[in-house]
Amino acid sequence: MPRRRASSLLIAVVLLAAGCSSEPVDEAPVVEIFGSWRGEDAQRFAATIEPFEEETGIDVHIVGSASFVRDINDRVDNADLPDVGIFPQPGLVADFARRGLLIPLEDETAVSQQTAYGNATAGSVGDATYGVWIKAAVKSLVWYRPDVFAEYGYEVPKTWADLIALTEEIEDDGLVPWCLTMESFSASGWVGTDWIEDIVLRQQGPEFYDAWVSGDVSFEDPAIVAAFETFGGLIHPPGRVLGGVNRILNEPWQNAQTPMFDDSPACLLHRQASFHETNLPDGVAVGEETAVFGLPSVDGTEPPVLVAGNLAAAFVDRPEVHALLGYLATPESGKGWAELGGFTSPHPDFDPEWYASDFDRQIGEVLSDARAIRFDGSDLMFPAVGTGTFWAGILDFVRDADARAAVAEIQKGYPTDELSEG
Repeated sequence: MPRRRASSLLIAVVLLAAGCSSEPVDEAPVVEIFGSWRGEDAQRFAATIEPFEEETGIDVHIVGSASFVRDINDRVDNADLPDVGIFPQPGLVADFARRGLLIPLEDETAVSQQTAYGNATAGSVGDATYGVWIKAAVKSLVWYRPDVFAEYGYEVPKTWADLIALTEEIEDDGLVPWCLTMESFSASGWVGTDWIEDIVLRQQGPEFYDAWVSGDVSFEDPAIVAAFETFGGLIHPPGRVLGGVNRILNEPWQNAQTPMFDDSPACLLHRQASFHETNLPDGVAVGEETAVFGLPSVDGTEPPVLVAGNLAAAFVDRPEVHALLGYLATPESGKGWAELGGFTSPHPDFDPEWYASDFDRQIGEVLSDARAIRFDGSDLMFPAVGTGTFWAGILDFVRDADARAAVAEIQKGYPTDELSEG
């Protein structure tokens, strides 16, 4: 397979370099990876690295931080760079690349992998690619209880109008339609920005979305205001969301769906990403007690899919670092994590038999079958906006229900020179 051949060539370069080195033979090259994965996630990521270490003799050290964005900036400020960073936000990759802190990828495999899903903006600046997309999550999902749907005769919506009709039908039955919370400490707001991004994708299409994410379309554009107002129509009417604005803003996002599993379910619909599976209460299994459907399109056609994920980027220009990035760009690199569960590959040619669960396989199929895929907009945007004023602005909108005031404040996060540079 072409990807494996490219990876093998990179590995050969490393071994040749090690053989020509003046270092003792028993001193293996070391590559430090710095990211946000800790605990079980770090162990599962380590399983993806083991074959690379065994084949090359390179020793990979994985360091995780619960405050990755803050800590990676501190390390940059203190000239304490890791060899490789695992970034949850492509916008930060782009920011570091513009500052000359990252090494552009030259390996054909790594570069071509980035465009496989038509999402070339993730990890790229201009014509140069800096990040390898190694793990994906699907965000355009709605979680529900199949048994409750069967009991009340509810049907999975095929269009956005169907979704609104379902919301109203649930209300008419005396139940609360939506489970929604946003508290996420310093990252509070991202749950709401995901909603806006999904709505913009559906109402305006991928090309408009791309222009908005890049800053070519202002937040004050009528189409963006309309997306905020659409979201407001779901959350602001009394009784639409469990606990109303107070719970939305103050309850941790991980707990949003939990009341759905009460003996008398307190809410019935929850839009959240595939990674939410790890937050389900003990004993709740996907496909049995809960299931997911795709957030529908406006017209009933196959909807675009909003995704998130993690990108690997190199701070250091060494052969063993390039070899590791080349390996991470291959489908095979995700096999170890997939076999342990909780993993979705961004590769269209990833073998579905490697997935440990039917749910992981289902999410992989969502990516494979999607007509259009776009990366989380706030993660791609200029950081002061995407993870700054956008996060803050959506919280203001939830609180005050003033779409025009919210978008005006969000837009102020863009410096004029950033927009003029495109």
